[in-house]
Amino acid sequence: MKKLIIAGAAIFLAAGTAFAQQPPPPPGPADGVARPDAPPPPPPPHPGPRDTGPGEDGPRGHMPPPPPSKGAHFRLEQGDIKIDVKCADDEPMKACSDILMQLIDKINE
Repeated sequence: MKKLIIAGAAIFLAAGTAFAQQPPPPPGPADGVARPDAPPPPPPPHPGPRDTGPGEDGPRGHMPPPPPSKGAHFRLEQGDIKIDVKCADDEPMKACSDILMQLIDKINE
């Protein structure tokens, strides 16, 4: 029994010394020099098909412009006066031209 108590006390003291040790110091500040055991940094990400700009001709190639609007569009210029009226796609041309005539009448007043 005496040997069992002595063995238990020895294990208890050995475990206590493991807890009493100081933790390792934190790594020093990063000074830009990579340590030899550190893994290399990951490569920069490659741009996806939607990340490329219009001038780079990405994997989708050259994109055609969108189709023109179906609504009426009037441009009038006389000297320094310029009138540019665009109507909605679902607006009738008569209503759009009436608005244009009202603008012209107000300018002539």
